[in-house]
Amino acid sequence: MCRYGEPMPRTDENGRQLKALLDYLLDGDIDAKAIYDALGTSSSTYYRRIKEADYPNAQELRQVSDRFGLSYPDLQVRFGLMSREEVWSYLESAPVMVATATEPATEQRTVRRPKLSELTPRQDAPPL
Repeated sequence: MCRYGEPMPRTDENGRQLKALLDYLLDGDIDAKAIYDALGTSSSTYYRRIKEADYPNAQELRQVSDRFGLSYPDLQVRFGLMSREEVWSYLESAPVMVATATEPATEQRTVRRPKLSELTPRQDAPPL
């Protein structure tokens, strides 16, 4: 617990700090080491940072989302760095480009194994 007057780190809409939210979203106990590795910081820097009022900031959320395969805009909304309306406004203002994936043409060949009567001994094989 923080004492009165000390800054508290950002929490999501349910009061969870980043590690607790990751535990929830990823259905498991995420090690602090995995988080500070994702942030590219040392353990001492991480433990100092988690006590600061601006933790996590947008850059830290980007690094965590990339490392754990989470949605960066969703994390920003959860921690109050962006509103849902701002995300929608951004998406609507961006030109929509749809790329279609095409499968490369592949040939299917069936390889028939030779019959026993068609087999011959190798010339370089020693006699039995």
